[in-house]
Amino acid sequence: MQQLSRRRFLALGVGATAVLTAAYAGLRQLGSYPELEGEFEHLTPKTAAIFAVVGDFLFPDDSVLPGRGGDVDTLLLIDRLLGEVNPQMRIMLLALPLAFEHGTALDRFGARAMTDLTAERRDEYLESWSRATDTTSAQLWLAMKTVFGLTYMDRLDVARAMGLAPICRGS
Repeated sequence: MQQLSRRRFLALGVGATAVLTAAYAGLRQLGSYPELEGEFEHLTPKTAAIFAVVGDFLFPDDSVLPGRGGDVDTLLLIDRLLGEVNPQMRIMLLALPLAFEHGTALDRFGARAMTDLTAERRDEYLESWSRATDTTSAQLWLAMKTVFGLTYMDRLDVARAMGLAPICRGS
C-alpha cells in the first residue's frame, strides 16, 4: 500500500476544494423559470425572466408610458435585437442578465438569484446597481439600460405616448 505524503494530501485537498467550489458555482446558477409566451429565437426562459424583472424595474406598469419594460412585446424586441447583432455581441448580451441574476451582491439580500427575491428586495437590489460607483457595475448597469433604450423606448406605442412621430422602419 502506498503511503500518502503531505504534498499529495495537500494536492488532493486543493483539488477536492476546487471541484466542490465549481460544483457549488454551477448549482448556484440553476433554477426554474416560467415558459416563454411567444416565439423567441435567442432568449431562454431564464434570460427572458431576468430581462423582464429589470425591464419592469426600469419601466413599471404604473408609469405614464404604455405597457412595461418587462412585458412580452419588449422581450420580443430584445430577442429581435439579439438576432440583429453579430454573434460575439449576442453572446455578451445574453451573458449580461446573468450578472444581475447571480451577482455577488445578492448574498447580502439573502438569495442566490435575483428572480427569487421578493419584489421589495428586488427593487432594493436593482437600486443598488443603479447607484453603483465601481466602473464594472456602472458599465453593466449602463449596458442593461441601453438594451431597454433600444427596445422598449423604440416601441411605436411608447413613441406615440411621448409625442414622437413614428420612424419609418421599412419592410
